[in-house]
Amino acid sequence: MKRLILAGIIASVGLLTASSMAVIDGSAHDLADPNNKIRAADPNDVNGEICVFCHTPHGSNTDFVGAPLWNKQITTTTTYQVYGGGQTTAGTTVGQPGDVSMACLSCHDGVNAINSIINMPGGGFTNPQLVAFTLDGGVSTIPTGTAATMPTDSRGYIGTDLRNDHPVGVVYTEGVASLRPTTEPLPWDSNKTIASLLRNNKVECVSCHDPHKGENDAFLRAPNTNSQLCTTCHAK
Repeated sequence: MKRLILAGIIASVGLLTASSMAVIDGSAHDLADPNNKIRAADPNDVNGEICVFCHTPHGSNTDFVGAPLWNKQITTTTTYQVYGGGQTTAGTTVGQPGDVSMACLSCHDGVNAINSIINMPGGGFTNPQLVAFTLDGGVSTIPTGTAATMPTDSRGYIGTDLRNDHPVGVVYTEGVASLRPTTEPLPWDSNKTIASLLRNNKVECVSCHDPHKGENDAFLRAPNTNSQLCTTCHAK
C-alpha cells in the first residue's frame, strides 16, 4: 500500500525519478516508518504514507511556493542568523533562506512543527492539524494537537543560527570563492550543469542535498568522497 500511494503522488507531482522511489521508503525522511526514531507515533494515523508529511495531491498550501503541493503550514516570521553576518569573505551578500530552503527548514529549524499536516490521508481536505508524533522511537508520544519540533541533539537539527553552515540565499557568482562557470557539467551527471543546482541563481539547501536521495549520507546529491561534491562548484 505504501508504495502504491507513493507511486500515485509521484505521478501527480512529478517529483521523483524511478530510481529514487525505493530510497525514500525506509529512509530518515520516511516519517511513517515504524523503525525510525523521528516519525508518526502510529503510522496508521497517516495510512503509512511516505509523502504526506511534505506533499499532497489536493488541498495544498497555496501560499508556499518553495516546493510543489506543499502539505505543511510554515512559520514565515522567523528571522535566521545568516552566514558571515550577511556577507561572505569574498564580499557576496547573504540573504535570508529562499523558499526552497524554507521547505527544508520547516522541519530542521527546531521552530516549525515536523508533524504539521494540512490534508490528512483520506481526510477529505481536513483542517491543518498536528498528528501524534514521537521523537524517540516510541518511548514517548507527543499527542495530537501538540507541535513536535526537531530535537536540538538530533543530527537533523540546524536551528535558526545558520552562521556555521554553508551560506544559502547567496547569489552564485562565477570566480568568487573559486566558483566554476555555471555551464560546467556535473561530475555525477554530465547531462546537467552547475546551473541545475541553483534556484534563482542562488545557492540553497537543495544545491547540495536532495530530500529524496535516501541512498546517500545526509541526502547529499552525490557522495562527497575526495570532496567531489564541494569541488563540483569550487575549483580547488
